[in-house]
Amino acid sequence: MQFKPSLLRIAAACFAVTLVFAGQAQASATSSKEFRFRVLLNDDEIGTHNFRVSREAGDEIVEIDADFRVTFLGITVYSYDHVNRERWRNGCLDQIDSRTDDNGDKFAVDGKDRGEDFEVSTQDGQRQLDANCVMTFAYWNRDYLSQTRLLNSQNGEFLEIEVEAGGLERLRFDEQQVATERYRLRNRERGIDITVWYAADTGRWLCLESRVDGRVIRYLPEGVATMARLDQPVAEKLAPRDMVDP
Repeated sequence: MQFKPSLLRIAAACFAVTLVFAGQAQASATSSKEFRFRVLLNDDEIGTHNFRVSREAGDEIVEIDADFRVTFLGITVYSYDHVNRERWRNGCLDQIDSRTDDNGDKFAVDGKDRGEDFEVSTQDGQRQLDANCVMTFAYWNRDYLSQTRLLNSQNGEFLEIEVEAGGLERLRFDEQQVATERYRLRNRERGIDITVWYAADTGRWLCLESRVDGRVIRYLPEGVATMARLDQPVAEKLAPRDMVDP
């Protein structure tokens, strides 16, 4: 088997985001919540993605850490470490501070809403984003589905995103069936192709997966062993989604 680090580079860039599974949250007296996810490459567990969301002076503070390790014959062939702190105000990103080690490649993103624009600084320099409301891939805030561009918290790219509503679909988490609404996010130029599901009754975020180089990257909350798509479209079963559309 030949492992391609490029597939994890793409996936990590997609998943360097805020992730929420409301059923796994644990609230404290200060209304903070912690979420812990298992990260799978195909059926192999490769790491974790954890975050804590709390409120501070009316703002939402999100603290994120991710740790991936892919091994082959006991040797680590890919590693990924990501920490990120975001401040959200009135439904929009107000500030971001992230650091990433992507298999030895270092990234840093610092950003701040300056009022008229959003200023982003990376190792490649500084620029202003001309947008009234900047958002990262913030799955916990479904308003991001109405955005046409999203900020990549790993490298600071302001990416154009296509959002496609996929309708209703049943998922099975272990032995529990859940009615969901499915959405697909894509950026063809960067090879981003993400599917996310929300509970049809409550709107809470449930699961995420992406196909890269013929493999599946999947996030499952701690305590959930398996996830199965019960109503997967036939076309998706016959043709991998990473193939170029005609």
